[in-house]
Amino acid sequence: MIFVNQNIREYGVIQLSHEIKRSLEENFGYIRLRGEVSGLSISKAGHVFLSLKEKNDLIEAVIWPDKFQKLDIKPQDGMEVIVSGKITTYSKGSNSKYQIMIDNVEVAGEGALLAIYEKLKKSLQAEGLFDSSRKKLIPKYPKNLLILTSINGAVIRDILRIHKDRGYPININIMDVSVQGQNCPIEISEAIIGANKITRSAKRPDVILIARGGGSLEDLWGFNDEFLVRAVCSSDIPVITAIGHETDTSLIDLASDYRAPTPTAAAGELFPEISDVKRQINQDIEILNKFIKDKSANFNLRYNLMEQKLTSFGTQYQKEKLINFERLSSKLSKQVLVSNIQNKKLKQNNLNEKILRLLERKLYDYLKKQEIINSELISNIKGTIRDKSLRLSTNSRLLDSLNYKKTLNRGYAIIKDQNKSIVESEKVAKQHKLVNIMFSDGEITVKNQNHK
Repeated sequence: MIFVNQNIREYGVIQLSHEIKRSLEENFGYIRLRGEVSGLSISKAGHVFLSLKEKNDLIEAVIWPDKFQKLDIKPQDGMEVIVSGKITTYSKGSNSKYQIMIDNVEVAGEGALLAIYEKLKKSLQAEGLFDSSRKKLIPKYPKNLLILTSINGAVIRDILRIHKDRGYPININIMDVSVQGQNCPIEISEAIIGANKITRSAKRPDVILIARGGGSLEDLWGFNDEFLVRAVCSSDIPVITAIGHETDTSLIDLASDYRAPTPTAAAGELFPEISDVKRQINQDIEILNKFIKDKSANFNLRYNLMEQKLTSFGTQYQKEKLINFERLSSKLSKQVLVSNIQNKKLKQNNLNEKILRLLERKLYDYLKKQEIINSELISNIKGTIRDKSLRLSTNSRLLDSLNYKKTLNRGYAIIKDQNKSIVESEKVAKQHKLVNIMFSDGEITVKNQNHK
């Protein structure tokens, strides 16, 4: 018989299970755990079950459906990750187990992310989504532009500054979207799909620009989303991407119709100098005028040649008939000759009249044809010049309306710091000891009494 100390504390199964649970949760609480994902499965209800493995040791884990949907990085078997969550225990059936309830998943190092990137890139490339043959042309002079970016970033300010400096007249719509995190690919995809559903030509964008500044691989990970890549490929509207720095290449950069190295470069591509546009219009007008002159001269030359041919043909025909007549008349008697002469003269006169009428009809037809062609050419010239003049007038009025000096003439002023940058708010103004106030007729420098 083995004697047991009767003073040792006695537990019920449930009580001990609760004590172990309390002890684990109090001693570990919320932790970060590193390991390799193994045995991942998803239930019909959306619960994700997996194990985190290190050599021969395993710790079971669970991710609730609402947490899983919000993850930036979805775990996959074989992926090395760092998870954040709470250690807890549960008792079910014949086993008591402990596990970690995961709230967040991070990839352990950029190497794992790059492996996921390369795998998805290879799969989409095999479908032909990155082929140059399916890329659409970017309009040289777009009228309506949709920019998908964060309105709080420096990117949109740089784009609008270049637009103002270039003076190119274009309708710009800006849609504020997430450019990082779990909502990034969803919001941008929905914006692209929505833009393609616009049917009114006046509202439908000619180009969509997706822009964001630089960041780490994880910051830009939303632009490698497969659903977003397919939305870009399916767009009937040309898509330009300007994501991060020149060395950053996301999957939507490969799928877009034009990849700009930076947002600033994209703006330079979209907004030509207004002076270049005006010069191109003048060149087109000169080319059109020269084309019309050449066409008119060519028509007149062809008309004169045709008139000469018809006249020569009529004269030659008469000569041949007279020769044949003289040859026959020498063989006939005088009486027959006289009769034949009269008949021949009558026929000749009739023939001459027919030839003259034919010549007159031909000349009349060519004159009418020339009048019609001249009328059409003049109408086309007037229409083209009117369209070009209207477009130039519209561009000039729009350029004139964007002139900030007119606003200053109405009594407004612009506040600048000593570096000539515009001060946009009171908060920024308080950071400068001296500020410049720009009026319509000059600038003055004042001391800021509210300087902190």
